[in-house]
Amino acid sequence: MATTSIHPIRVTEAKSIQYIINPEKAAYVTRYGCWGNAAEISDEFSKLRSMGRNTGSVLSYHIIQSFAPNEATAEQIHQAGLMLCDELFQGKYKYVLATHTDKEHIHNHIIFCKTNMENYKTFGTLMDTKCNPAWKKIRQISDEICKEMGLSVVAYGEIGKGVSHYEWEKQQQGLSWKAKLRYELDCIIQRSDTFEDFLEKCRLNGIEAVYKPEKTISLKFRMQGQQRFARAKTLGYYYLPENIRRRIKQFKSHRKMILDRSKFDNRGLQYWADIQNMKNVAQMINLLESYNVHSTSELKPTAMTVMARRGMITQSIENLDKKINTLSEQIELVRQFQRSKPCHDKYKSLSAWKQKEYAKKNAPVLEKYKSVGSQLKLLYLDGRFPSEMVLDRQRQALYEEREKLYEEYRYLKKEYADLDKASQTIDDYLESLRNEPECKRKKGELE
Repeated sequence: MATTSIHPIRVTEAKSIQYIINPEKAAYVTRYGCWGNAAEISDEFSKLRSMGRNTGSVLSYHIIQSFAPNEATAEQIHQAGLMLCDELFQGKYKYVLATHTDKEHIHNHIIFCKTNMENYKTFGTLMDTKCNPAWKKIRQISDEICKEMGLSVVAYGEIGKGVSHYEWEKQQQGLSWKAKLRYELDCIIQRSDTFEDFLEKCRLNGIEAVYKPEKTISLKFRMQGQQRFARAKTLGYYYLPENIRRRIKQFKSHRKMILDRSKFDNRGLQYWADIQNMKNVAQMINLLESYNVHSTSELKPTAMTVMARRGMITQSIENLDKKINTLSEQIELVRQFQRSKPCHDKYKSLSAWKQKEYAKKNAPVLEKYKSVGSQLKLLYLDGRFPSEMVLDRQRQALYEEREKLYEEYRYLKKEYADLDKASQTIDDYLESLRNEPECKRKKGELE
């Protein structure tokens, strides 16, 4: 039988990958969409995440699939892990699968990047956290694989009523849901511009936020894998709607570089604000100089040029992604063909009266061989298709080409952000200078 669990990785991604691929523990290791050592794999994950829109704290996810002692061989368990990855990821996610034999119970470790290669959406956003959470889907797929391989299945009734498998595990480990939820909310509050933006960012980060000001319980939250909502009131004073609004306003004001001198009654503080504003503007002018922008009149044309170039690169990346996805599909077909071929060869080697019984026991594998073979013949009419290694090299060349475009895209993205920041800061400063005579007039400081 196999038990499964899934855990987010927020900090120690490279160390976690290094742990699971350690040759002293791992008998089998399979990499999909990534190559090299732990640091290189983590770097590839990071580059893929940079193309996504979700900037939450989660970097990747770690799945553990554990089997009972002496239930299956390491090779069979690794095969079960591959089948789980095939069904769960559909060839869209980069992952590393390692089968550990260092303990009595052989188990699989799977670490995968949260951002997929198809549309750069995150794993969390593709899960229905209420009706079909990730832990439940993984468990269901694993159970089906165990049944298909003739292995036993866990009776989850022992876990307890009203508690999910994931939540039950967290309870055994003594981890607090509320502490984790508070941390996630604090990160989102610091990045939000308005309360409405906060609610939207909660959704994008896999936190279900329900806000109904007319109700007694006006605000409540629920994370992935959490069965019940946590009321804002039970999380603490700082998580009430009015205090979240206040905190967002404070963080937002800190992000603005030009100080409003009219808010200071003391002349000394006003002078300090003027000096600070001039320093900030000078900093922005130096930033513009680094991009060869020497006047405000050059700002807009430069920004538009950067935006246009970034759009062209995005289109080129999308075209490469289509080619990569096509190759990935072909690689998966070849991989499935090679996995099912031994079964088909054995079937062919049997006598006619034994073939019928063998076909009945191995119908899914033989059907897979036939189905995959038909698809490959459509792609390669002569019936001769390249090996997985050859296709993988072609895909790697496309990955390298895409990586070069990524580097330029990231540079242009930063340049556009810097130009926008400088433009906003200079505009705010000039606006404050225009408003200064009016402020003095109201205070009776002008003659």
